[in-house]
Amino acid sequence: MSRQDRMPRGVFRAALLGLTGIALVAFGRPADAQALDFNFYRENIEPMFYRSRGNFQPPDPGNPACVMCHTWQANTPMMLQSLEENDDGSVYWTEAQSRQNFAAVSRLVMPGDPENSRLLRTPLSPQAGGSAAHTGGKFWDSRNDPEYRMLAEWVGAAAPMAAAQAPEVSFEFFQACVHPIFYQVTPGGLACANCHGAEFAQADAQVSWGNVQRLIEPGRPTQSRLLMHPMHPDGGGDYVHNGVRRWRSQNDAEWQMLAGWVNGERTGTMCGL
Repeated sequence: MSRQDRMPRGVFRAALLGLTGIALVAFGRPADAQALDFNFYRENIEPMFYRSRGNFQPPDPGNPACVMCHTWQANTPMMLQSLEENDDGSVYWTEAQSRQNFAAVSRLVMPGDPENSRLLRTPLSPQAGGSAAHTGGKFWDSRNDPEYRMLAEWVGAAAPMAAAQAPEVSFEFFQACVHPIFYQVTPGGLACANCHGAEFAQADAQVSWGNVQRLIEPGRPTQSRLLMHPMHPDGGGDYVHNGVRRWRSQNDAEWQMLAGWVNGERTGTMCGL
């Protein structure tokens, strides 16, 4: 496959929207990446991320590609670098950019275990063993899909490594310290529940807990949508948030409390727990 596949210019421009002045969150090279083949990734896996996904259900006339959502504008676990463009409209990543992508993508796989790798399960249909939901849609109806098989080959060829155990996130901490935050009015005059009332049930913390668990990555506060979506972009938050910005910096005491909770802390001085 060519390293410089063609993408419609409008799609590529959308992937670059607002790049100037936005700082990317940098992550170090994960240990698991050492077991994965970078050259195979760059030649066979990475082009999937800028391939058009206009044929998935429901149909989307915008010819979307993974890189349109999985970039700095939305703080998803897979944050890809912005694409480069040739004069003829073909797009590519430099090797340095590919290595940054490789580090981000590697966090979503378990070397030697494709079936339990998030990178493979999220776009796979639940009927074929995939995860329940993916905002961008389901791309593969079965594990026989050529893309899935290519990814499985790459992940399966890597030597299994002991994965770091994610911390257990406490429901008791959530109930006492986190859940009340959703109903506290910000200086902008809104509470999270004003827009997210369906997700955050004031009378039932268990309902909110079930929804919030999909928005956090245990042990990874800066990859948790709950913490980064309301954060101001100057602090590393998502580029787009329809509501007010609750925090301008990761030094905010409330944000630090949430980060501690995602990292497994079970006491919170701010709420007397």
